[in-house]
Amino acid sequence: MSDYAFSEIECKIIKAQIERRAKYRQEYLKMRTDPCKHSQEAGHVFDPALQRFLSYKACQTEYFVPTPANAVRAIFTVVLPMLSYGYLIYTQRSKKENQIRTGELRYRDRMFKLV
Repeated sequence: MSDYAFSEIECKIIKAQIERRAKYRQEYLKMRTDPCKHSQEAGHVFDPALQRFLSYKACQTEYFVPTPANAVRAIFTVVLPMLSYGYLIYTQRSKKENQIRTGELRYRDRMFKLV
């Protein structure tokens, strides 16, 4: 097993994952091709975990409870990046505009020009 740069434990874990995946695949195919069991479900295999997840996603906003932690998370993931990016653009453009107006940046050295 040292040829693959994996330890013995990692190889056992990988083999167990492969076996588990094959077992679940066989079980799914058995359920999918059974003509009697899933005829009432329009030919689809009913997965209760998937159904719970989809039901949760459909009703997620109804069960949302605003907390201070949610507010902080929203500020750090939405508001703060937008404000910092806006400030960055504003300072860069102001600096470039000042250089153009004072003549420090010649027309031929400008990045976007008409001619």
